[in-house]
Amino acid sequence: MPLNEIPKYLDPDTRHLVETALEEAWRELNESRRHEPAPIKAKLRRTIVALASVGETDTRKLKWFAIHAWRGAMQAEQTEKRARMSAA
Repeated sequence: MPLNEIPKYLDPDTRHLVETALEEAWRELNESRRHEPAPIKAKLRRTIVALASVGETDTRKLKWFAIHAWRGAMQAEQTEKRARMSAA
């Protein structure tokens, strides 16, 4: 993930931490290659930046929370689609 996509208000060490966690999370999620990359990367970035902004510095935790936030969003989307289909 290019550093210019990471907020400039984060200090250089935190920006590096965010970049590392983003790369690791993307690598793990990209193994399946079933999804469009841009929305996934955006969700991962938002989650990791939010956590880093409040002081989380463990890249393993940043990656874990970002991946699980994305998976949770995907599950919610699938549940919503099923609900709409059964209501129709």
